Amino acid sequence: MTRTPERNAPESRGPSVSRRLRWGLLAGLGFVIVPLVYAAAVLTSTGQRVEDAALGGVRESDLFGSDTALNVISVPVILLLVVVIAAVAFARRRLAVGLGAGVVVLASAATSTLVKRIAERPEIAQSTTPNSFPSGHATIALAALFAVLLVTPRRFRAVVTLVGAAYAVFVANQTVVYGWHRVSDIVGACGIALFWLGVVRLVGPRVDRGERGDRDGDRGPRRIVTVLLLGATAVTFLVGVVALVVGLTGGSDGHDAILVAGRMASSASVLAVVAVVWLADGQHHVTRSDVSAPPARA
Repeated sequence: MTRTPERNAPESRGPSVSRRLRWGLLAGLGFVIVPLVYAAAVLTSTGQRVEDAALGGVRESDLFGSDTALNVISVPVILLLVVVIAAVAFARRRLAVGLGAGVVVLASAATSTLVKRIAERPEIAQSTTPNSFPSGHATIALAALFAVLLVTPRRFRAVVTLVGAAYAVFVANQTVVYGWHRVSDIVGACGIALFWLGVVRLVGPRVDRGERGDRDGDRGPRRIVTVLLLGATAVTFLVGVVALVVGLTGGSDGHDAILVAGRMASSASVLAVVAVVWLADGQHHVTRSDVSAPPARA
Protein backbone atom coordinates (compact mmCIF):
# COMPACT_ATOMS: atom_id res chain seq x y z
CA MET A 1 0.00 0.00 0.00
CA THR A 2 1.33 3.43 -0.95
CA ARG A 3 0.57 6.83 0.42
CA THR A 4 1.11 10.24 -1.14
CA PRO A 5 2.88 12.60 1.26
CA GLU A 6 0.92 15.61 2.39
CA ARG A 7 1.98 18.86 0.75
CA ASN A 8 1.55 21.87 2.95
CA ALA A 9 1.62 25.49 2.01
CA PRO A 10 4.65 27.49 3.17
CA GLU A 11 2.69 29.26 5.88
CA SER A 12 1.83 25.95 7.54
CA ARG A 13 5.48 24.91 7.80
CA GLY A 14 7.40 25.61 10.97
CA PRO A 15 6.17 26.99 14.29
CA SER A 16 3.31 29.43 14.36
CA VAL A 17 5.41 31.99 16.19
CA SER A 18 7.61 32.49 13.12
CA ARG A 19 4.58 33.37 11.02
CA ARG A 20 3.16 35.74 13.62
CA LEU A 21 6.55 37.31 14.26
CA ARG A 22 7.04 37.92 10.55
CA TRP A 23 3.76 39.75 10.13
CA GLY A 24 4.11 41.46 13.50
CA LEU A 25 7.39 42.99 12.35
CA LEU A 26 5.74 44.25 9.17
CA ALA A 27 2.89 45.75 11.19
CA GLY A 28 5.47 47.49 13.36
CA LEU A 29 7.30 48.73 10.26
CA GLY A 30 4.11 50.21 8.86
CA PHE A 31 3.33 51.79 12.22
CA VAL A 32 6.65 53.66 12.44
CA ILE A 33 6.76 54.68 8.78
CA VAL A 34 3.83 57.06 9.10
CA PRO A 35 5.10 59.33 11.93
CA LEU A 36 8.70 59.22 10.70
CA VAL A 37 7.82 60.31 7.18
CA TYR A 38 5.41 62.93 8.51
CA ALA A 39 8.07 64.36 10.80
CA ALA A 40 10.78 64.43 8.12
CA ALA A 41 8.77 65.65 5.12
CA VAL A 42 5.97 67.72 6.64
CA LEU A 43 7.36 69.14 9.88
CA THR A 44 10.72 70.35 8.50
CA SER A 45 11.42 73.26 6.18
CA THR A 46 13.79 71.16 4.06
CA GLY A 47 11.20 68.45 3.55
CA GLN A 48 8.53 70.96 2.61
CA ARG A 49 10.77 72.81 0.15
CA VAL A 50 11.92 69.64 -1.62
CA GLU A 51 8.40 68.24 -1.98
CA ASP A 52 6.81 71.52 -2.97
CA ALA A 53 9.50 71.99 -5.62
CA ALA A 54 8.02 69.00 -7.43
CA LEU A 55 4.67 70.77 -7.61
CA GLY A 56 6.33 73.40 -9.77
CA GLY A 57 6.81 70.80 -12.49
CA VAL A 58 3.15 69.84 -12.62
CA ARG A 59 1.55 70.58 -15.98
CA GLU A 60 -1.96 69.90 -17.17
CA SER A 61 -0.58 68.41 -20.38
CA ASP A 62 1.69 65.94 -18.59
CA LEU A 63 1.87 62.18 -19.06
CA PHE A 64 -1.62 61.26 -17.91
CA GLY A 65 -4.54 62.80 -19.79
CA SER A 66 -7.19 60.89 -17.85
CA ASP A 67 -7.86 60.44 -14.16
CA THR A 68 -9.90 57.26 -14.67
CA ALA A 69 -7.67 55.27 -12.36
CA LEU A 70 -8.29 57.78 -9.58
CA ASN A 71 -12.03 58.04 -10.20
CA VAL A 72 -12.36 54.28 -9.81
CA ILE A 73 -11.58 54.71 -6.11
CA SER A 74 -14.83 55.80 -4.48
CA VAL A 75 -17.06 54.78 -1.59
CA PRO A 76 -19.40 52.65 -3.76
CA VAL A 77 -16.43 50.86 -5.33
CA ILE A 78 -14.91 50.19 -1.91
CA LEU A 79 -18.18 48.71 -0.66
CA LEU A 80 -18.48 46.62 -3.82
CA LEU A 81 -14.94 45.37 -3.30
CA VAL A 82 -15.77 44.30 0.24
CA VAL A 83 -18.84 42.44 -1.02
CA VAL A 84 -16.79 40.65 -3.70
CA ILE A 85 -14.13 39.70 -1.14
CA ALA A 86 -16.82 38.32 1.16
CA ALA A 87 -18.34 36.33 -1.71
CA VAL A 88 -14.98 34.80 -2.66
CA ALA A 89 -14.24 33.98 0.98
CA PHE A 90 -17.65 32.35 1.35
CA ALA A 91 -17.14 30.29 -1.81
CA ARG A 92 -13.77 29.09 -0.48
CA ARG A 93 -15.20 28.54 3.01
CA ARG A 94 -12.80 31.09 4.47
CA LEU A 95 -15.22 33.48 6.16
CA ALA A 96 -12.74 34.47 8.86
CA VAL A 97 -10.10 35.28 6.23
CA GLY A 98 -12.68 37.27 4.25
CA LEU A 99 -13.54 39.23 7.38
CA GLY A 100 -9.87 40.02 7.86
CA ALA A 101 -9.60 41.17 4.24
CA GLY A 102 -12.53 43.51 4.78
CA VAL A 103 -10.82 44.90 7.87
CA VAL A 104 -7.69 45.65 5.84
CA VAL A 105 -9.66 47.76 3.35
CA LEU A 106 -12.03 49.55 5.72
CA ALA A 107 -9.54 50.13 8.53
CA SER A 108 -6.90 51.43 6.10
CA ALA A 109 -9.37 53.85 4.55
CA ALA A 110 -10.58 55.03 7.96
CA THR A 111 -7.03 55.45 9.28
CA SER A 112 -5.99 57.46 6.24
CA THR A 113 -8.96 59.80 6.68
CA LEU A 114 -8.30 60.19 10.40
CA VAL A 115 -4.58 60.91 9.99
CA LYS A 116 -5.28 63.48 7.29
CA ARG A 117 -7.62 65.34 9.63
CA ILE A 118 -5.28 65.41 12.62
CA ALA A 119 -1.93 65.78 10.82
CA GLU A 120 -1.48 69.51 10.24
CA ARG A 121 0.96 71.06 7.79
CA PRO A 122 2.65 74.07 9.39
CA GLU A 123 3.65 76.94 7.13
CA ILE A 124 7.39 76.88 7.78
CA ALA A 125 8.67 77.03 4.20
CA GLN A 126 6.37 79.63 2.65
CA SER A 127 4.14 76.81 1.45
CA THR A 128 0.65 77.80 0.39
CA THR A 129 -0.56 74.30 -0.47
CA PRO A 130 -2.84 72.57 2.04
CA ASN A 131 -2.11 69.38 3.93
CA SER A 132 -2.44 66.21 1.85
CA PHE A 133 -0.81 63.61 4.10
CA PRO A 134 -1.45 60.72 3.57
CA SER A 135 -2.92 59.82 0.18
CA GLY A 136 -6.30 58.19 0.50
CA HIS A 137 -6.22 56.99 -3.11
CA ALA A 138 -2.87 55.24 -2.70
CA THR A 139 -3.93 53.79 0.66
CA ILE A 140 -7.05 52.21 -0.78
CA ALA A 141 -5.27 50.96 -3.92
CA LEU A 142 -2.69 49.10 -1.82
CA ALA A 143 -5.17 47.93 0.83
CA ALA A 144 -7.43 46.58 -1.92
CA LEU A 145 -4.52 44.62 -3.40
CA PHE A 146 -3.58 43.16 -0.02
CA ALA A 147 -7.20 42.27 0.76
CA VAL A 148 -7.71 40.52 -2.58
CA LEU A 149 -4.49 38.57 -2.06
CA LEU A 150 -5.81 37.30 1.27
CA VAL A 151 -8.73 35.50 -0.36
CA THR A 152 -6.92 34.50 -3.55
CA PRO A 153 -5.55 30.93 -3.82
CA ARG A 154 -1.76 30.87 -3.73
CA ARG A 155 -1.39 29.58 -7.26
CA PHE A 156 -3.08 32.73 -8.62
CA ARG A 157 -1.36 35.30 -6.42
CA ALA A 158 1.46 35.91 -8.87
CA VAL A 159 -0.92 37.31 -11.47
CA VAL A 160 -2.97 39.23 -8.91
CA THR A 161 0.20 40.73 -7.43
CA LEU A 162 1.50 41.99 -10.76
CA VAL A 163 -1.84 43.46 -11.85
CA GLY A 164 -2.52 45.01 -8.46
CA ALA A 165 0.98 46.44 -8.14
CA ALA A 166 0.76 47.99 -11.61
CA TYR A 167 -2.54 49.65 -10.72
CA ALA A 168 -1.24 50.91 -7.36
CA VAL A 169 1.85 52.38 -9.04
CA PHE A 170 -0.35 54.03 -11.68
CA VAL A 171 -2.54 55.59 -8.99
CA ALA A 172 0.49 56.85 -7.05
CA ASN A 173 1.93 58.37 -10.23
CA GLN A 174 -1.30 60.07 -11.17
CA THR A 175 -1.73 61.71 -7.78
CA VAL A 176 1.81 63.11 -7.98
CA VAL A 177 1.61 64.18 -11.64
CA TYR A 178 -1.69 65.98 -11.06
CA GLY A 179 -0.27 67.73 -8.02
CA TRP A 180 -2.80 66.12 -5.68
CA HIS A 181 -0.19 64.54 -3.45
CA ARG A 182 3.46 64.65 -2.52
CA VAL A 183 5.85 61.74 -2.18
CA SER A 184 5.45 61.65 1.61
CA ASP A 185 1.70 61.19 1.12
CA ILE A 186 2.34 58.03 -0.90
CA VAL A 187 4.88 56.67 1.57
CA GLY A 188 2.47 57.34 4.43
CA ALA A 189 -0.25 55.47 2.54
CA CYS A 190 2.11 52.51 2.11
CA GLY A 191 2.75 52.49 5.85
CA ILE A 192 -0.96 52.48 6.72
CA ALA A 193 -1.85 49.65 4.33
CA LEU A 194 1.16 47.61 5.47
CA PHE A 195 0.26 48.14 9.12
CA TRP A 196 -3.28 46.82 8.79
CA LEU A 197 -2.25 43.87 6.65
CA GLY A 198 0.36 42.98 9.24
CA VAL A 199 -2.15 43.25 12.08
CA VAL A 200 -4.69 41.04 10.32
CA ARG A 201 -2.09 38.41 9.42
CA LEU A 202 -0.71 38.61 12.98
CA VAL A 203 -3.90 38.11 14.96
CA GLY A 204 -6.12 36.54 12.31
CA PRO A 205 -6.46 32.93 11.17
CA ARG A 206 -4.06 31.16 8.84
CA VAL A 207 -4.65 32.25 5.27
CA ASP A 208 -3.25 29.04 3.78
CA ARG A 209 -4.20 25.64 5.18
CA GLY A 210 -2.17 23.33 2.97
CA GLU A 211 -5.14 22.30 0.85
CA ARG A 212 -5.12 22.02 -2.90
CA GLY A 213 -6.18 25.61 -3.55
CA ASP A 214 -3.46 26.87 -1.23
CA ARG A 215 -0.55 25.16 -2.91
CA ASP A 216 1.95 27.17 -4.88
CA GLY A 217 1.90 27.24 -8.63
CA ASP A 218 4.95 26.67 -10.83
CA ARG A 219 8.23 28.05 -9.57
CA GLY A 220 8.95 29.84 -12.84
CA PRO A 221 6.19 32.47 -12.65
CA ARG A 222 6.85 33.06 -8.95
CA ARG A 223 10.53 33.62 -9.60
CA ILE A 224 9.67 36.03 -12.40
CA VAL A 225 7.41 38.04 -10.10
CA THR A 226 10.14 38.19 -7.45
CA VAL A 227 12.71 39.42 -9.98
CA LEU A 228 10.29 41.93 -11.48
CA LEU A 229 9.31 43.42 -8.13
CA LEU A 230 12.85 43.70 -6.80
CA GLY A 231 14.25 44.87 -10.13
CA ALA A 232 11.55 47.47 -10.70
CA THR A 233 11.99 48.79 -7.16
CA ALA A 234 15.74 49.18 -7.64
CA VAL A 235 15.44 50.81 -11.08
CA THR A 236 12.79 53.33 -10.07
CA PHE A 237 14.75 54.21 -6.93
CA LEU A 238 17.98 54.81 -8.86
CA VAL A 239 16.22 56.87 -11.54
CA GLY A 240 14.59 58.91 -8.81
CA VAL A 241 17.94 59.60 -7.12
CA VAL A 242 19.49 60.72 -10.41
CA ALA A 243 16.51 62.97 -11.18
CA LEU A 244 16.64 64.48 -7.70
CA VAL A 245 20.36 65.29 -8.07
CA VAL A 246 19.70 66.91 -11.44
CA GLY A 247 16.82 68.92 -10.00
CA LEU A 248 18.74 70.14 -6.96
CA THR A 249 21.79 71.19 -8.97
CA GLY A 250 19.68 73.85 -10.66
CA GLY A 251 18.95 74.62 -14.27
CA SER A 252 15.80 75.55 -16.14
CA ASP A 253 14.50 71.99 -15.95
CA GLY A 254 14.96 71.70 -12.19
CA HIS A 255 11.25 71.50 -11.35
CA ASP A 256 10.64 68.94 -14.07
CA ALA A 257 13.48 66.77 -12.80
CA ILE A 258 12.23 66.94 -9.23
CA LEU A 259 8.75 65.99 -10.42
CA VAL A 260 10.27 62.93 -12.12
CA ALA A 261 12.12 62.18 -8.89
CA GLY A 262 8.83 62.41 -7.00
CA ARG A 263 7.12 60.05 -9.39
CA MET A 264 9.95 57.55 -9.20
CA ALA A 265 10.09 57.76 -5.40
CA SER A 266 6.35 57.18 -5.18
CA SER A 267 6.58 54.20 -7.53
CA ALA A 268 9.55 52.76 -5.65
CA SER A 269 7.68 53.06 -2.34
CA VAL A 270 4.67 51.16 -3.65
CA LEU A 271 6.79 48.50 -5.34
CA ALA A 272 8.95 48.05 -2.24
CA VAL A 273 5.93 47.47 0.01
CA VAL A 274 4.38 45.01 -2.44
CA ALA A 275 7.72 43.19 -2.72
CA VAL A 276 8.02 42.96 1.06
CA VAL A 277 4.53 41.50 1.33
CA TRP A 278 5.25 39.06 -1.51
CA LEU A 279 8.40 37.82 0.23
CA ALA A 280 6.75 37.68 3.65
CA ASP A 281 4.02 35.51 2.15
CA GLY A 282 6.68 32.96 1.22
CA GLN A 283 5.94 33.14 -2.50
CA HIS A 284 9.64 33.13 -3.38
CA HIS A 285 10.35 29.87 -1.57
CA VAL A 286 10.71 26.45 -3.19
CA THR A 287 8.21 24.44 -1.22
CA ARG A 288 7.39 20.79 -0.95
CA SER A 289 4.45 21.37 -3.26
CA ASP A 290 6.94 22.30 -5.98
CA VAL A 291 8.69 18.97 -6.03
CA SER A 292 7.47 15.47 -6.45
CA ALA A 293 8.43 13.17 -3.60
CA PRO A 294 8.55 9.39 -4.10
CA PRO A 295 5.59 7.55 -2.64
CA ALA A 296 6.15 6.11 0.81
CA ARG A 297 5.50 2.47 1.52
CA ALA A 298 3.06 1.65 4.27
